[in-house]
Amino acid sequence: MLTQTASYPIVHPLKDVRLGEDLTAIAAGEGIYVQDTNGKTYMDGISGLWNVSLGYRHPGIRQAVMEQLDRVPYVNPVDAANPTTLAFAERLLHVTPESLTKVAYTCTGSESVELAIKLMRKFFNLRHQPAKNRIVVLDKSYHGTYYGSMSASGIDREISESYGPKVPGFVFHPVPVCGEGTPGQISAEGLAERMRELEQLFEQEGGTLAGILLEPIIGSGGIIPLPDDYLRQVKALCIKHDVLLAFDEVATGVGRTGRMFAFEHSGVVPDILCLSKGINSGYLPLGATIFSEEIYQAFARAGSHIEHLSTQNGNPIACAAGIATLDAIQAPGMLDAIERKGALLRQDLASALANSPLFLEVRGRGLMLGVALTSNKAAGSLLPAERLSAIVAKLKQRGLLVYPFHTPGLTTGFHLFPPFIITEAEMAKMVHIITKVLEGR
Repeated sequence: MLTQTASYPIVHPLKDVRLGEDLTAIAAGEGIYVQDTNGKTYMDGISGLWNVSLGYRHPGIRQAVMEQLDRVPYVNPVDAANPTTLAFAERLLHVTPESLTKVAYTCTGSESVELAIKLMRKFFNLRHQPAKNRIVVLDKSYHGTYYGSMSASGIDREISESYGPKVPGFVFHPVPVCGEGTPGQISAEGLAERMRELEQLFEQEGGTLAGILLEPIIGSGGIIPLPDDYLRQVKALCIKHDVLLAFDEVATGVGRTGRMFAFEHSGVVPDILCLSKGINSGYLPLGATIFSEEIYQAFARAGSHIEHLSTQNGNPIACAAGIATLDAIQAPGMLDAIERKGALLRQDLASALANSPLFLEVRGRGLMLGVALTSNKAAGSLLPAERLSAIVAKLKQRGLLVYPFHTPGLTTGFHLFPPFIITEAEMAKMVHIITKVLEGR
């Protein structure tokens, strides 16, 4: 039984508060590898927490951080501007569609979503439509742990209930899947039915809806890409019913799926785009909520400010790391390489694991993959949480860090978010480790 360790001062997020000293202490990192205080080296298959997309000790990012540190480390975001902060905003707008014209800086993905929720509701209030204040979210989504973003998250709703009352006004809608175990495979008939359900929701509730908030690829819920046709239908319904579309691309954005943003695969352009994690390769806390000219003009006509602030919003050092990150991702061939490596890794995993009784499917886009596991391949039954934890632990023992997902009634397995700089030889090593563990060798 766990007991409180008085000598350990940190309470780690999303862990039993009594845990701490038993967690692996990471002391160093280089490329796609990290090393603990005992000298053991691990292949980081999840890029920190999906954010260190360009690996550790990236020379361009290190140099940019040091140069900005020597200029000025902090500028008051309320009363002052900064050339680096401004330059990064301009770079972000250069890689997003023309309809997105303004950048509001945040410090985390949760905060980016928090601001998006505020913008959607305030927009219709400024237009004298206060009744349009409800927001549609998917029942297996994850948007963060701030009060608004936690209240908007479909998974872990039972856990978050005890923190209530939560922020009201969210409409939970089923994620577009057909069945248990293999949500990456949806039939044309199943997709059509999910679309009909969504259309019915908008027809019935459109007069009260301010927005719909979606992850183009469900992340924490198990790497479930939303079909491109589904996203196009969502956009059409938003236009028809005067509803704002917000994409949570905290996990998917800035190159992760082989495009700068995941919405580019479908061609659907949101009114609001939420970013963090890979926005500066995770080197410093930074996020951004990018929104349309239409939303900006609603505030401008009213002479209204946006009631949102964190002291470190747009920190110049964090933004310098962001500029260096965009430099690397926009280098010729980088996005194509991410897409190619992702396709190769999916193919090699599917081939190597085809005969494993634990393996169901590998799904995702680019270097954002989910390996779905089962306790009964014929029935597609979900793997019990205890067995999944044991597999993740064995992978770690063999030097590979992954992150589990266990979405009741839908899917179980583990995430792979390797750094973009991973080589084909390193991917082959990753596949070898996974195969040995799942085969019990």
